[in-house]
Amino acid sequence: MSGVTDPRACRDLWRRVLLTVVLDLKSADRIAQRTAERWVGPHPSRDFRVVCELAGFHPDRTHAALSALLPSSPKERAVRIRALRHGTGEMLDAA
Repeated sequence: MSGVTDPRACRDLWRRVLLTVVLDLKSADRIAQRTAERWVGPHPSRDFRVVCELAGFHPDRTHAALSALLPSSPKERAVRIRALRHGTGEMLDAA
């Protein structure tokens, strides 16, 4: 199978990966939550940076936005994510 890879499709794929992390952070599923929390971690890992770059997002800003959610409960996270996505737009670069 050969051909040209659509850069927009690739970017959208990696954005979906980040969206899944955001959804997992506010999930009622504790395993999904913990996995997402570990992946975000206290500092952006190499994998985190690569995924953000492939998604077209700034890794440090994205990490700051996501790690700021970690101390909150899943319910509080959901409220904050909704407010960020629909309010100031700060999370748009992260999710």
